[in-house]
Amino acid sequence: MENHTLSETVSISSEPELTPDTDPAREDKEANHEKVHRKQDESKERIIRSAMKLFAERGFFETRIPEIAAHAKVGVGSLYRYFRNKDDIFNEAFRAAVLELSRFFDEASLKNSSPRERFFDFWQGLGIFSHRKLDQLILIERNLSSYLLDEESHKEANLLRKKISDYFAPFPGETNLKSVYPSIILGSFTGILRYQAISDKRLENAILKESAEMLWDGFSKLPKPDTNKKKQTKKS
Repeated sequence: MENHTLSETVSISSEPELTPDTDPAREDKEANHEKVHRKQDESKERIIRSAMKLFAERGFFETRIPEIAAHAKVGVGSLYRYFRNKDDIFNEAFRAAVLELSRFFDEASLKNSSPRERFFDFWQGLGIFSHRKLDQLILIERNLSSYLLDEESHKEANLLRKKISDYFAPFPGETNLKSVYPSIILGSFTGILRYQAISDKRLENAILKESAEMLWDGFSKLPKPDTNKKKQTKKS
């Protein structure tokens, strides 16, 4: 019988055995893929933020796609990788703004029982939100009922209206006004913001408080619904 040394009978590789889970080439590929996706997400986010700002400042028709791309520091061609057209950009920006405002008030947990307290808390909340995200607030107020909104944006706009209206449901006064509370409150608030911007003054807490008092005074003087008449109608 011939004698063989271990080196002659067993092939030993100096390279470790690689499995799909530990393949460096695969890990590098996945890391690069994740990096590309992260960069794409960041680019899309910048486009949306730029669109919010420009649409809020100039309006839909005065804002051009090249201007959005330039503000977001991306090429026009890159912009079209994420959005079909200006309408598509506008609606995504609007929905993002609505989501942020809705989430802000959800996290604020406005739970005061008095209608007056709820109103003042909400008004103060708008002030806090506007300091952080003025573009979003103006974009929402200007376009809450816009014909430019697509089906999905209309749905989100209606959900926001309902959230605000339900929050003020116990308001004294005619319930028919419930559907216009959001427009009255948001429109009044952003009107004050525009006045401050034109006069080049910083929004002061005293002005916010006085304007809230004025609005509440108007709400509180609305005629209360005749509950007896409603009961009689139900019986008949």
